[in-house]
Amino acid sequence: MADEPIWSFEVLPVPRAGFIGRLFGWVPRAAAFVEVRNLLATTPYEQVRASDVTAALARVKLDCRRAVAELAVIFEHAVLLAALDRSLTEADRRGLLVLQHAFQLTDVEAAAAIESAVGMIYERALREALLDNTFTDAERTRLTATATTLGMLPAQITRLFDAVAAAAVQATFASAVADRRLSQAEDAQIAALTSALGVNMLQDAETQAAVARYRLLAAVEAGSLPSIAVDILLQRGEVCHFSGAASMHEIRTITRRINYSGPTASIRIMKGLRWRIGSIAFQKVTTDVMTKLDTGTLYITSKRLFFDGSQSNRSLALGKITNYTVFKDGVQIEKDTGKDPYFVGAGDWELAGACLDAALNKLR
Repeated sequence: MADEPIWSFEVLPVPRAGFIGRLFGWVPRAAAFVEVRNLLATTPYEQVRASDVTAALARVKLDCRRAVAELAVIFEHAVLLAALDRSLTEADRRGLLVLQHAFQLTDVEAAAAIESAVGMIYERALREALLDNTFTDAERTRLTATATTLGMLPAQITRLFDAVAAAAVQATFASAVADRRLSQAEDAQIAALTSALGVNMLQDAETQAAVARYRLLAAVEAGSLPSIAVDILLQRGEVCHFSGAASMHEIRTITRRINYSGPTASIRIMKGLRWRIGSIAFQKVTTDVMTKLDTGTLYITSKRLFFDGSQSNRSLALGKITNYTVFKDGVQIEKDTGKDPYFVGAGDWELAGACLDAALNKLR
């Protein structure tokens, strides 16, 4: 997750009221807080005077206690800037204490702002350590030192660490399976990160089934093809990797209708009788239609595609396949000669495609 930059206070133009507002001496509320920020942009925290803050607020008819929400946000921003080096020194804390008094914040209000700010710094440090999807002992040591120099309480450290760690593991897992594959290397990386962070990655039955499938598909694409027992007679040394019910289709061209045209003339011979002369031209209107040829079982083996149909059997050597396209409900096979067959059904075509790809790679 990318962190937004923390900008330093800088002097900005103070908002002014519109023409009518100026006639009545009205000053926008936001002007007071721009003035306060401008003050912090030019003055060290320990030199900020309460009178300067109250004067800025008075111009918009406010006092510090009626502007607690805005002043607490500014105070938290000040803490963030002080802690950018991942520490809050005694000098930093003295300056923040002066600022707290100038803003008239209670100890509880100031402590909440400080806790929020140092928590953000700690989270940034942890996310930075996890950018490479690893977490080493050295990184843990540095992170512990950061929490100490920021003055964080153990409960806050545990809460933030657990939240960021769980999100990091989940993000790593989601990235690994985005292609619906989970290789051994990716699996090992997730396991190592989970162990290093002490995260218990809970998965429901549906997720576990999906993970098992992604592992299988990755293994197949890596060349570890499954071997299944089938009823058909295989050739010597031939292994079957996939079988599934399918219907076989081809694209056939059919004639839909015939259009007639051409010059003709009609001559009246007598009442009720005419002689038509000329020529008749006709034009066939055709279209390509996916035509079902047979129903049966498709097998993908180490040597061929074999379709065991109810009407006939068809075999295609893998070497004659030039390309293939996997669809949600089937696969198209492109051959070096002849019509391309389509096999359609409710089978596991993603697995079929992975097996076909791996089998073809073994031949190359």
